Amino acid sequence: MPHRTSVTALAAPALLAAMLCLPAIAAEPGELWEVTSEMQAAGLKTPPTTQQICAPKDRTNEPRAVPATENCEMYDVRHARDTTRWKVRCTGDPPSSGTGEMTYDGKDRYHGTMRMMVGGDAMLMSMNGRRLGTACDVGQARRGMDIAIAGDAEYEDRACQAGVEAMTAYTFTGATGLRCAPIYRQQYCAALRTEQGFDKVAALGATANGPPELRGDFGAAGALCGLPATGADSIESIRAKLCAQALAKESLEFLRRQCPGEGNAQPQARRSPAPR
Repeated sequence: MPHRTSVTALAAPALLAAMLCLPAIAAEPGELWEVTSEMQAAGLKTPPTTQQICAPKDRTNEPRAVPATENCEMYDVRHARDTTRWKVRCTGDPPSSGTGEMTYDGKDRYHGTMRMMVGGDAMLMSMNGRRLGTACDVGQARRGMDIAIAGDAEYEDRACQAGVEAMTAYTFTGATGLRCAPIYRQQYCAALRTEQGFDKVAALGATANGPPELRGDFGAAGALCGLPATGADSIESIRAKLCAQALAKESLEFLRRQCPGEGNAQPQARRSPAPR
């Protein structure tokens, strides 16, 4: 599974691409613009990235950062001479919101910035565009974007499911850049209460000295699932319940790995007939 430093590492490129692609109607004539963008997030600054964007040919002085995704809304748009300012909010997991400003240098160039909050992460994007003038089909460009977004969503679903199967708590903290739906964290927390899931977390070892968002140990599991440190429903309480169940059904391997202090575990194990 790819390892990334923060949620913005995955969310920002997809968001930026969506912001730069204008909403389209099928077979709408357009023209190519060359757009160079930079991003700062989580204390990191990406190198400039240049891409070609197909924009409607006869569009007037409107932001060239209108959200292309259905879950985004642009509002409070204000025009002042050659500068346009707006606000944007997007639902989803995590939700995002921000402001943007674009200044046009005649009809052939523009520059602007966007400040976004993606979940709890701040992100600053700067953009510079120049018109190339080559004819293109805006509808086709939008369909390509839809396919790319669908592919990203499918990848995320697979990666989030893999995090449940491997019982890696850091998959769901945003540290890998994945935006897992809440159902995957619920599945993780349910699996923690099973012998198989508990075993997998135990096998990850103690990583108490690592960054909290990159941990996979019982401390990270408890924090992810909102469990108390002691008492009922704590990790130790879950372990005790699983040990009692394992003792009742003679799950010898789990008893050996997770229940060495159980007084009756070893006598019961010794009473079990040896395999023939």
